[in-house]
Amino acid sequence: MRRIVVIACIAAAFQPGTANAQTLYKCASRTGNSYQQAPCAASSRTIESMDIAPEPPPSAAQLAQRQRKAEQDRAESAFLSHLAGTDQLPASYRPAHYAASPRVTRSRMSNDACKGAKAARKSTLQAVGLSRTYDLLRRLDEEVSTACAGG
Repeated sequence: MRRIVVIACIAAAFQPGTANAQTLYKCASRTGNSYQQAPCAASSRTIESMDIAPEPPPSAAQLAQRQRKAEQDRAESAFLSHLAGTDQLPASYRPAHYAASPRVTRSRMSNDACKGAKAARKSTLQAVGLSRTYDLLRRLDEEVSTACAGG
């Protein structure tokens, strides 16, 4: 907890555009220790004071490296989304060449069959209510399993 307070105070101590060193005070009072930019109050005592120099702004090379890393992270995320199958765009956003692909059409058809089987199971269970039987549940689950196995 103390480290978080120290880091927060140090970050707050650095004003953008200032290159001067600033002083950070560690104060002790009845409520505990604290770090602050201003000198300690009369009701507390100064344990330590530190001169802190602000971190220099990133160079052009560092900014370019951060940009390359962000692009690489986006590419890896897209690749992993594709592997997981979560990269499907809504139909309104799909390019025209997606509709011509038999693989996408087959996948879409099996996905529709799976959703249909799940919807049929849900409506059947709502209609039956609490009178459901084990055999009914097993048959409905098999139908969903069969419909969703291809997708």
